[in-house]
Amino acid sequence: MKALILKLHTFFRYNILIISILLLAFSARAVYSLLIFPPLLEKKGEELGWTIKGELAIDPYPEIAKNIVAGKGYVDNTNRINFERLPLYTYFLVSIYKIWGTELWKTQLIQSIVDTLSCLLIFLLSMKIFKTSSTALLASLIYALYFKMISIVSRPFTEPFYIFLLLLFLYFLVQSFEKKIFCFFSGFFLGLLTLTKSITLFFPIIVLSLYFLKEKKSFLGKGVVFLFCFLITILPLFVRNYLLTGKVFLSTGSGKMLYMGTIFDYSKNFRLEEKLLIKEINSNYPFPYDIEVDNHLRKLALQQIFNNPWDYLKKVIYRIYLFWTYPDYSTPMMALKTIFTLIFNAFWSILAGWGFYLAQKNKITYLPFLLTILYIYIIYVLSYSYSRYSLPLFPMLFMFSSYALTNIFRSSTSRFFS
Repeated sequence: MKALILKLHTFFRYNILIISILLLAFSARAVYSLLIFPPLLEKKGEELGWTIKGELAIDPYPEIAKNIVAGKGYVDNTNRINFERLPLYTYFLVSIYKIWGTELWKTQLIQSIVDTLSCLLIFLLSMKIFKTSSTALLASLIYALYFKMISIVSRPFTEPFYIFLLLLFLYFLVQSFEKKIFCFFSGFFLGLLTLTKSITLFFPIIVLSLYFLKEKKSFLGKGVVFLFCFLITILPLFVRNYLLTGKVFLSTGSGKMLYMGTIFDYSKNFRLEEKLLIKEINSNYPFPYDIEVDNHLRKLALQQIFNNPWDYLKKVIYRIYLFWTYPDYSTPMMALKTIFTLIFNAFWSILAGWGFYLAQKNKITYLPFLLTILYIYIIYVLSYSYSRYSLPLFPMLFMFSSYALTNIFRSSTSRFFS
């Protein structure tokens, strides 16, 4: 008993700062979700774009999860099987609903815990690559206080869950450069990531390229283990889709995204432009509904790009900016939100760029993070951008920004005392 008490005392003594940051992260998210979000939603929901006619403006994951719990199957409010929404986040909600109930506050608390664990992963990952507790603590503290993540855990969006899986994947990917066993875990978590959002379906190409650059002698062995585990993890979804439809596919929603990014007029209100999409997909398509619609929208988008490439290129250029903030100056509150978000994102992006430069200069592992950022960024810029899609990049931006800040501080201190 004395030995256990001594171990606990030692742990808390040397880890009190990160424990304090984790408590701060969870408290900020829980307090916002339970005490601030409900009255804000009620009074300013429509103005902030959080509600439409009094209902939360969210993706259909909760309704699919509730239908699964009710025994109706993987269907949305159209009573059709929804192939577009991938299953992992849906079943994350199903597990909450079955064990604890469907009340929103219960999902909010679980998502607050998950996002707090992401804060811990940022600390562990930063310690692994930068080897300094000051950088790791600063990165986790910035994420703990990041207002967008504090806000988004209050609604059932995929981002908190997705970021947690992304950080787990990156942690094991970095570890796999040293030990082959971790290739198994990096492949597994990239598979789970892809079952949450299909944007990472082709990311194994990036991972295999990294193994080739860093591990030429053991490239084949590590690459095979990683790729095998990734494919085995996503295989059940292909099997399920084949059994239901007779077709082998993983729905990426890429056709719809490309259509929105090609057809939508960004100078107009999103909800008004969305009617173009709704009007187009209200036609009758054979089963499976979502896949047929996606293919139809992709053909329309490609035809539009071919007919007017300059218009598409202008929208791609605009999305470079649009990825970081959705411009809305319709009310003073939304205008302030837009300007603040843009300044905030620009500040951390510039700092992160300096951090990547210093990491390259000091021979610190940076390529997995830089390539992840570029991969996600480029795909959304080429298809359809929305500021929420940039959230998974911020843990990495905060890590390298923290590295830049701590180096600036050390440099300033050494000059002051020299």
